[in-house]
Amino acid sequence: MKMVMIICPENRTDTIRELIAGQDVHAYSELHEVSGAGDKGMKFGNRVWPGQSVVMFTVVPEGKKAQLFSALRECRASLPSADSLHAFVVPVEEVL
Repeated sequence: MKMVMIICPENRTDTIRELIAGQDVHAYSELHEVSGAGDKGMKFGNRVWPGQSVVMFTVVPEGKKAQLFSALRECRASLPSADSLHAFVVPVEEVL
């Protein structure tokens, strides 16, 4: 099993939800109002550094991970240069 963690701008949440569902993945979690700094600048939800991110994550079998990650790569390539989308794969040792 693998956990796929996705960080995207708030305004791309619906797109990522649809992308996840399109890969036949129906169990995921979201963390909203995430602040931080990255390669596209700072996002702290204020006038100086507007915008915030959303972290979405799901645990999937190895084969599904490859499908999902491929779809995320395609999505990232289609985004405007001002938007960022990052995804990480983390091994899952146990599921309860």
